[in-house]
Amino acid sequence: RAMGACSSRNAATAPGGVLEDASYATTLADQYGGPMPALFPQAMADWPGMYGARCEGKTALITGGTSGIGLYLATLLARLGFEVLLPARPGFEAELAGALSTIAEAVPGARLVVPEVGLELGSFESVRAFAAAVRKARTKLDVLCCNAGRGGSSTCAREVTEDGMESIMQINLLSHFLLCSELLPLLRASPAGRVVLQTSAARFQPGAVTRKKLGDLNGTDERAFNAFSQYQLSKAGCCLFMRALNQRLLRAGVDNVIACAADPGLSATGINMQHNLGHSWLWMPDGCISTRCLHAHFGQHAADGGLPAALACVDEHAKRNDWYTPKSGLSGKPVKGNPRRHMHAHFDPLNEGSRFPADAPDAL
Repeated sequence: RAMGACSSRNAATAPGGVLEDASYATTLADQYGGPMPALFPQAMADWPGMYGARCEGKTALITGGTSGIGLYLATLLARLGFEVLLPARPGFEAELAGALSTIAEAVPGARLVVPEVGLELGSFESVRAFAAAVRKARTKLDVLCCNAGRGGSSTCAREVTEDGMESIMQINLLSHFLLCSELLPLLRASPAGRVVLQTSAARFQPGAVTRKKLGDLNGTDERAFNAFSQYQLSKAGCCLFMRALNQRLLRAGVDNVIACAADPGLSATGINMQHNLGHSWLWMPDGCISTRCLHAHFGQHAADGGLPAALACVDEHAKRNDWYTPKSGLSGKPVKGNPRRHMHAHFDPLNEGSRFPADAPDAL
């Protein structure tokens, strides 16, 4: 199912969970295509000297941190000295155990904490219970990285959560919105709290279709339903949420909490396999171009895909609404990008002057 079929399971998970040996990187490359990590090993070596001093003693919570991009993000933040909170997803206990083992092997002495209550983003009740447990156990939170997500292709049927919400939208956006709201007191207790939202270049292709669907986040028109379009809309929504959150923090006089966004580029993950990119993204006949082929020719390993979000977590010069991305867009060194200067700027919800309605952040 993680190889491309429609599923409400988190597609960042490799079949069989995270392996407990050092072959996890190879496993991902074998399953999803694409290269081995090119930049991540150097970041593990160099970033402690660049960012470690300001990360020691801080705490980061990463959703989806037990596999794929999230696992590498958690590993790097642990290497930099963060105490890393890894939510356990009910039913994925083996994956969690493997992730803890993998990170501990890569970072001896890593400070890893599994909150007592698990987190299922497909349930608002679970999000509230998880956040309540974290608030009870912690006095502050320095970084909340909203990384977990799921995808879907243009041929996938609409799925609904126990809350009656379309599942892609709830998992990618609405539950993260709720989690951020519930944990905001802990972020405000930090000297420099930060929310990092994982978005995607899929958010502005095609921009017009995405904008038209802002009034129906729940994808209620089943005749026009397209799971990949829902994914695009959810990632556009992450950008609008970031802007709206920053606006409200600013109006409230909260100057010690900011929100940023990050793109993973074309990372070879199970979510892309769910998308069936050749058909959903490039509009080619189904089966004409495989996602594995796109990963091999244009993509990067999930380890490298986690670096923009990691930089968003640790950059001491980060400001409200900053955006971190691979240098080439699809792959490459993580950099702070300028959303007003890329080729899709007019369709990018990161920009106030884009073709998204000016009131879109407030409306969302």
